[in-house]
Amino acid sequence: MSMPPRAFGRTTERIAQALRALRAGLCFLYFGVGVWLVGNAILPILRRTRWRGLAPEAVALRSQRVAHLFCRSFQFCMTRVMRLVRVQWIGAERLRSGPHLVVANHPSLIDTPLFIALMPHADFIVSPDWLRSRVLRALIQGAGYLRAEDGAAVIGQAVERLRAGRSVVVYPEGSRTPPEGLRAFQRGAAHVALRAGCDLTPVTISVAPRALMHGQGWLDFPRENPVFRFEVGEPIPPSFPGDGGGRALAARRLTGVLEEYFEKRWERGRS
Repeated sequence: MSMPPRAFGRTTERIAQALRALRAGLCFLYFGVGVWLVGNAILPILRRTRWRGLAPEAVALRSQRVAHLFCRSFQFCMTRVMRLVRVQWIGAERLRSGPHLVVANHPSLIDTPLFIALMPHADFIVSPDWLRSRVLRALIQGAGYLRAEDGAAVIGQAVERLRAGRSVVVYPEGSRTPPEGLRAFQRGAAHVALRAGCDLTPVTISVAPRALMHGQGWLDFPRENPVFRFEVGEPIPPSFPGDGGGRALAARRLTGVLEEYFEKRWERGRS
């Protein structure tokens, strides 16, 4: 007895979705195992051999380069091997020469690996959740990323790195963007820009259809391949004509400018 066409179609669709979830799971297995190996095996071996005697700053930069190469392989796995996502960069040439204070929204779980795949050297300000992960902790520490939980101290550290010619990446929302809209921006990025006297480089990230957002896992991967779109905007200066009232007020105003900038582009790019 043959299966009715409608039932056959539903079965085929379920099988196709299960295979997509399996491919996504394999990608995340690759990422998890790879990050652990880089942080706990490859970087320690390099520190004891080829990098022995180098200054901590030089070791961190070389560690970031290794992380960059691994994240490029992860992106290749997602886009070319498993063919699960597409990645589009608009204005990426603006990030090729630094330093930059990059400010970005954070809609998806894999925003950071895709950033690292583009930028060989970048100091991310990471949330405490990252450091609580046994998979990520060793790589984060080896690459010398900044800890958001350090409070006011992290602002000074970010300023020092910008003045040393290094780029810093900040997610002012502090966590992944929820599906209903952007979180309120924290003022850390504005304080860094004001103290360092540097422009902010905004990067608007959109994902359509939605994938790996807050509350979504790899089992929820959409049927249609999502497009991760990174749009690098024109630099935003840290001060404006008529500014006054001290740094605290200036940081509040600059954060408001950032929120308005991202709100407009997030609404345009959301699915």
